[in-house]
Amino acid sequence: MKIRTVLLLFLQLSKLNGFEEAHSKANRTKRVFSLFSIVQFPNLACSSTSGTYANGTCYTASECSAKSGSAQGNCAAGFGVCCIFSVSATGSEISQNCTYIVNPNFPSNYAPSSTPTTLTYTVKKCSEDICRIRLDYDIFTLTTPNTANAKGGQCDTDKMTIKTTDRTVVPGTGTTGTYGNYPQLCGTNTGLHSYVDLSCTTTDEATISFTLGDSTNNQYKVKVTQYSCNDPCISSREGCFQYFTGVTGTINSYNLANAGQLSTLDYKNCIRQEAGYCCIEYTVISWAVSATACAAAATRCASASTCTSEYIIIPNAINSGNVDLNYDRFCGVNLNPVGFPAANLPIKTCQCPFEIHHVTDVTALGGTGAAATEDGFSIKYRQIPGGC
Repeated sequence: MKIRTVLLLFLQLSKLNGFEEAHSKANRTKRVFSLFSIVQFPNLACSSTSGTYANGTCYTASECSAKSGSAQGNCAAGFGVCCIFSVSATGSEISQNCTYIVNPNFPSNYAPSSTPTTLTYTVKKCSEDICRIRLDYDIFTLTTPNTANAKGGQCDTDKMTIKTTDRTVVPGTGTTGTYGNYPQLCGTNTGLHSYVDLSCTTTDEATISFTLGDSTNNQYKVKVTQYSCNDPCISSREGCFQYFTGVTGTINSYNLANAGQLSTLDYKNCIRQEAGYCCIEYTVISWAVSATACAAAATRCASASTCTSEYIIIPNAINSGNVDLNYDRFCGVNLNPVGFPAANLPIKTCQCPFEIHHVTDVTALGGTGAAATEDGFSIKYRQIPGGC
């Protein structure tokens, strides 16, 4: 009886241990599978290993493949891949954030079979809350603008134009040119950027068109980034064609690299006001805006009466002594708070938001014979701390 009891007790204990071991294994297995099932990560921008495309979006490998992307490096601690999206063929639609638009035959120059030819790309919202599109011109080399007297500065051979569903007007060229909702660009703009506004309508989309009138200088790589309406730094600044952040920075006019100002420009450069900074100062690096408007040293190169066709607007401009200048337009061979003498001097303003409005003529820059002398501008800004 004692032996039988001991044996029965041993068998019961063995069963109990076996159950506990099996239960423990099941729990461990469950924990292992649960670990992998809950691994999630946001689809944020990532740095790729591609030598051509610097940035992508973090997805799982299967998601990247399903979206017709190219995996170039890892992200999310190795759980995701940096997925690259790019398009080149005319008529392409862009629905993925951080997509590159490149010319056919990229990275080589594109020579169309006939000219002029137009390549169009449609940007669709990647989510319903998108309000802004940023275009980064990693490479932007098109034919330089016209230098003829009657149409100096116009993008007559090559040009890039932008329109959206509810902003459909593009600049018109010729001796009676017209402004558009967004400027047209040509020449060299590598390293610059632009912003495009979208309405709250979920179906609103943007169309970017490249019209090529010759077989040379047809190379572009444009990164398209979409921003949510919930982004406080982006959604609050509607109407800014260029947008800058930081206490200091540099603002360049388009095609400055080719020393040729473009016509039919009417846009704003906006600077985000940093916390604790209430004023901003602008200092010239290079400047040649409407050179014929006031070439003499004694001529005031400021105010609406003088700067009528090409100029920049600095709202509520003040001089170094904090004296209100009573005008906000500046042009000529120098940027100067009083317009003379012929020297570049800093201009300050404490009016928020910080912005510089750039306007050029819709027909010919500066009048007869002046187009080739207008380079545009490069301005350094510096925000000034103080109590607001």
